[in-house]
Parts: sequence; C-alpha cells; structure tokens
Amino acid sequence: MSRIRMLVICLIVCALTSIIIPQPSKTTAQSGSDFPITIVDATGASVTIESLEAIVSGSGDVTEIIAALGYDDQLVGVDISSTYPEDLMDKYETIGFARRLAIEPIVALNPTVFFCTETCAPEAVLDQLREIGIPVVIIPDNEEAGLALPLQKIDMIAAALNAPEEGEALKERVQREIDWVRTATSNVDQRPYAMMLYFRGTRLQLVAGAGTPAQAIIQGAGAIDAASEIGVSGYIPLNPEILLTAYPDYVLLMEGGIEQIGGVEAIRNLQGMAQTPAGENDNFLVYDDQYLLGMATRTGQILMDLAAIFHPSMTWETEVEYPYTLTDATGTSITVQQPHPVTATDPAIVAIIGKLGYHPIDYTQRSSDTVILTTSSADWQALREAGRTVVVIDDALQIHEVAQALGVPGRGEALIARLQQE
Repeated sequence: MSRIRMLVICLIVCALTSIIIPQPSKTTAQSGSDFPITIVDATGASVTIESLEAIVSGSGDVTEIIAALGYDDQLVGVDISSTYPEDLMDKYETIGFARRLAIEPIVALNPTVFFCTETCAPEAVLDQLREIGIPVVIIPDNEEAGLALPLQKIDMIAAALNAPEEGEALKERVQREIDWVRTATSNVDQRPYAMMLYFRGTRLQLVAGAGTPAQAIIQGAGAIDAASEIGVSGYIPLNPEILLTAYPDYVLLMEGGIEQIGGVEAIRNLQGMAQTPAGENDNFLVYDDQYLLGMATRTGQILMDLAAIFHPSMTWETEVEYPYTLTDATGTSITVQQPHPVTATDPAIVAIIGKLGYHPIDYTQRSSDTVILTTSSADWQALREAGRTVVVIDDALQIHEVAQALGVPGRGEALIARLQQE
C-alpha cells in the first residue's frame, strides 16, 4: 500500500467523526434550551443564567458567534464593533465601545445576560452589573492562543447559550475552513513577509509582533510574520527602523484605524515605507477590523483571502468556474452548471470532499439538486434513473478523482502535497 494511500485512510478515519454535521438553525438552536444554567466563564467565575430573553453583547466577535449559533433574535443591544452580520447595528441599540463601557446604556436595555471578553473594560462596570443582578459572561480572549482562539470563544458562548450541539457544528466548520488554508498553501514555493500595523489616531501607531492575533493570521495564511522575525513581541510603537529592518512584502491594515489618519495615502507617506517592498509595490491590504482580527466565525475566510494574495500561483482554486464538464468512470460526460450541495454514498469520499474545501451534506439529506459522488461498485444506475446528478469514480481513496469530480483539480494537488509532508 502506498504512503499516500495510507495517509488518505488516516485522514478519513480522523474526519468521519465530524464531517457530516448539520448546520445550526434558529429552530434547532432554540428548541432544547433549559434554564437556569450555571457555567464557569473565562475568569473562572461561576455564572448563573436565568434566561436568554434579552442578550447584550459587548464585543463584535461575541456578537458574530451568537448570531452564527442562531440567537441573534434574542439580542437587544450590541457594541460598536459589532459590524457582522452587517444589519445588526441597524436592528439593535448600541452600548458604546467594549474597552470604554458605561453602565447606563447597558442597564437601560434590561438585559437577562451580558456577554463580553477578557479585554472589556473598565472592570468596575462589570462589577456593577453583577451587583445589580445581571449575569456577566466573560469570553476568552487570550491573544497567544493563536488560531485556537475562535474555537475557544465558540465553546464558551455555546455553553452559555446551552447550545452544545450547535457549538460543535460551528467549531467543526470554522476548524475545517482554517484547515483548508493550511492545505491550500502546502505546495507553495516561497512565503512572503507580511506585517500588521495598528493605528488609532496619529498618536497610537503600533506594530504587531509575536504572540498577537496578527502573527497567527499572517502565518496561518502561509506568510512569514516580518515583525516577529526581527524580534518584535506583542505591540510596540512603529518607527522607520522597524519598517526598514522587517522589510515587509505586504502590510495589513484595519479600515477603522487608517480612516482616522487619512487613509492609505497616509500609510504610503510614513517615513521608511517607500523603501520597503510593500511600499514600492503598493501592497497595502485593508480589511474591516472584525473580519481581519476578530478571531470568530470568519477566521478561515480571511486566511483564504490573504493566502490567495500572498500566493497567486497556488494551485488551490479559491472559486470554482461553472459550468465545468468531466468524463466519469462510466465514460459518461457530465456537466455541472452551477453550485449545488454535494454529498457521497461512501464515507471515504465524504471525508475527502470536506478536505477539498466543501461542507458536504449528509447523504440522507440529499435533494433533487444535490451532486452525488459514488463508486463504480455502488448502485449508481438507480440514482441516475431517478434523475440525480451522479459522478462515478473508480476508487474512493483517490484524491485526484474526487477533486476532478468537483471541478477543483488544483485543490487535489494541494491536498496530496500536504499529505506528502505529514
């Protein structure tokens, strides 16, 4: 048995316990919640939650996760960093900024529970909320946790919402998307140097280095963190010497910060910037603050966006070009016109589909528009006679066959390259 084949089998065994998990919906998320419940939050405090009738979120990452778990209808207030989902700021009252909390706007919403992170401040406001009987749930925000941080946040929030199944499903999706980027960048030749700059007005201009979410995002997207490479740890003030020593190929920026100093033009004009590859090539990557560093449900998505920029020649297709046509193992020419749900009759194929950048649905949940992958030993004729789109492959363990069937041969190349490295 070849080494690749053995690794594929290991990949499948590891994936089968979690690959087919239905996505949470508001119906399932809210149907089995029994309260009161008591949890232990990130500070080690025991918190008893009587009801989820009125949730206030004090941080954008927390809001994003609450919404993804299906509980956005129970929100009554959010902080100003809650920019996703995009319509939340219009639907709910805002309570200010997470690091400058005031008690009055929170209490005015009569919340049954208040969520915030370890970086929320001042602590006196949180203590006041506790004193008047409002449960305060503190969510982990340990920057050194790296790409495990989104999963830690989901765990805690799902526990507080008494939604363990929805939490596990969301964790699986986020982890799988992060994992896709690791696969996508497995067969790249060179890794560029990237640096994250943090601005809050003209007086606060920082470089993010080792032990920060910026380092985790840069490395997770297949680049080298230029700041940590020259010994920067945590956040330190920006100066020309750092720029010239780190010599970044790309500079990452948050929209909210650079708007306060005059936009990208102000970054171009920083002393020393023009002498860096980033400055020479205008490689300034600007993103919404929460999307870039929120470390929540979209972490895998920002990683893939950055990976596609850092590695324009990577074989992993970020988008599938429709329609695509292939000839399957039966000699049948099959054209897939547009995106459809994907599943398979064989668990081994399902596992590979998940590793190739898809969220395969459970075979029992297939519908008339589902693309079904199967093997030549299965009863594929009956499926075709029933009018289903069926792609037959010779061997359930052949990554390249599954990738071809999905119209993403380059992703197959990347996955094989990653397995060869392990």
